[in-house]
Amino acid sequence: MDVRIWGVMDDRLIEVVVASTADGDGLVIEGLPEERRRTTRDRVAAALINSRLVKEVLGFRACLKPHVTGSPTSDLDLPLALAILLRVGTFGGGLRSVLATGRLGLDGTVFSRDFDRPTTLRDVVDHLCHTPLLESEHMFGAVEEA
Repeated sequence: MDVRIWGVMDDRLIEVVVASTADGDGLVIEGLPEERRRTTRDRVAAALINSRLVKEVLGFRACLKPHVTGSPTSDLDLPLALAILLRVGTFGGGLRSVLATGRLGLDGTVFSRDFDRPTTLRDVVDHLCHTPLLESEHMFGAVEEA
């Protein structure tokens, strides 16, 4: 069973789908505004590498569905990183879907208003992604209700 990774932007669910590519060109992100792609790519890649969860981020194409327009997009950092880690097999057993929001620091720190202590990307993967909750669904960084 495939695990689905979701983020939230402007009160909409955004699915993050990552595929491996043969070209090894690094991380390509589709579905973000052009002016945000490079900074998002660099932030997510640095967080993954500096967390020592991967050695390099090569040959991945991430697609956001539906595409995102406007607004700050940094809350999609965590779901993008988790989708890449899912693709390389870091976690996934027993999960059906993950809903995550949070900006990543270059060192792998997760900035989310819903964690009561400093959290890292490694903490999320090591402790939360291996603990199925709510019938195999898990949420990181709760979405504020209107």
